[in-house]
Amino acid sequence: MKKWMRITVWTALALGALGAAEQSLAEEVRVTLRNGDVIRGRLISEGSVVLIEHKYLGDVEIPKSGVKAITRPNQTAKKPEQPAAGGEGSPESGSESKTSPPWYVGLAKAMSFEEWSRQFEFGMSSQNGRRDKVDFNARFNMRRKIEKNDYRFEFRRYYGESNQLKTTDRSFSNFRWRRDLSPGVFYQMDTSYSSDAIKEIDLNLEQKVGLGYRFINQKALKVSTGAGMSGRYRDENDEKGITNYLLDVFQDVDYRMNSRVRLTQEFRIALPPDDRNEYEYEFEAAMVSKVTDSLHMSLRYQLEYDKSLPEDRREDQRVVSSIGFDF
Repeated sequence: MKKWMRITVWTALALGALGAAEQSLAEEVRVTLRNGDVIRGRLISEGSVVLIEHKYLGDVEIPKSGVKAITRPNQTAKKPEQPAAGGEGSPESGSESKTSPPWYVGLAKAMSFEEWSRQFEFGMSSQNGRRDKVDFNARFNMRRKIEKNDYRFEFRRYYGESNQLKTTDRSFSNFRWRRDLSPGVFYQMDTSYSSDAIKEIDLNLEQKVGLGYRFINQKALKVSTGAGMSGRYRDENDEKGITNYLLDVFQDVDYRMNSRVRLTQEFRIALPPDDRNEYEYEFEAAMVSKVTDSLHMSLRYQLEYDKSLPEDRREDQRVVSSIGFDF
């Protein structure tokens, strides 16, 4: 009986140790890559390849030579063991400098919304007298650059009334992903949604893909241009489910005059291949001036023109001044 009790105790201790080992391997960790990016997940295994279970992407394999440190809960960063000098993956062999994390590591970083820059702008104008008029505008955007990827999300909302009649009621959101393919050359995917009650557009969805070239790429000045194709789905009050395919040309400028003042400009023109008379274009120019590190003022000019709409609804232009917060 005592013998069986000893066997049972040792078996329980062994299973407990095994469970503790599995728990330590499946713990939540913070993996710092050699390029400075960080990815969080449950550590599954650690060898020549570090295996992480990410909440969005599932199992993610990262070459150990691309890992700078692994930080566990309540511990300082632990650097992975490096191969012997001259061996595979060592600095002398030159493989470390050539090893870069897989593309999905950058995507996981973007999806976690860590270290994104965020801005919120709000503006309002009010007039009383012979005419009562009020206008509101709000803008929120996020941006993150990871390795060769540049992600940008933007949401805009405009609303106005004059003598208690609605004059503006427009919403717009956009997600743009640019990925560098070679110096100066990038791929672009752009998804946008908008609605405009005044123009009687209930829903406007556009998906754009294209290639671009950054022919000026300096620290203070970046100028890009490119072309591609897009598909558009639109619901109007009098007609539903209108689908068009468009040819796109785009161009943008980003100029930092100094640490406080930034000028930006974007332009896009699109036209159906079968009917070039029904073109549309968008133009925006903006000046953003920082007041403090977290407060800024902005002045924007926007012009939109869509010839496919009835004549009285084709053009829409506005000048918007706002106060913004960076966080």
